[in-house]
Amino acid sequence: MPVLETDFLLGLRKKDKKYGLSTAILETAAESSELAICGSAFVEVGIGLRGSLGRTEIIETLRSLYALTHSIREIPLTNTILLSALEIEQELGTTNLFDCLHAATAKSHDAIIVSDDPFYDDVPDIKRITLKDFTRAG
Repeated sequence: MPVLETDFLLGLRKKDKKYGLSTAILETAAESSELAICGSAFVEVGIGLRGSLGRTEIIETLRSLYALTHSIREIPLTNTILLSALEIEQELGTTNLFDCLHAATAKSHDAIIVSDDPFYDDVPDIKRITLKDFTRAG
């Protein structure tokens, strides 16, 4: 089951350049149980918004994202995923915790991540599919 990460969530904003791709993925998800979304992606969005929005707006944003994505199974962030992410970070010599969390989540499942971020191309045993390629295949 391919795993979605933050690129997909951010693409759900109407003014985002990936809006069409993200909404197409939502349509695919409604017809299939093949997709999952990283719980860490919601954490990344929530923490990332802290610098620009107040708590009320962040809560509203996360509730809206949950409402939009409720048909997609969420893979919770666990201690096992966190440890795996830290090992990936160490192995790659990077300080990119959120992407490593998403990669570890994908590794804990089928090792396929749907993302436009080329970071995942350097993660051993991960296959990356771009949002555009995923919508073509779906």
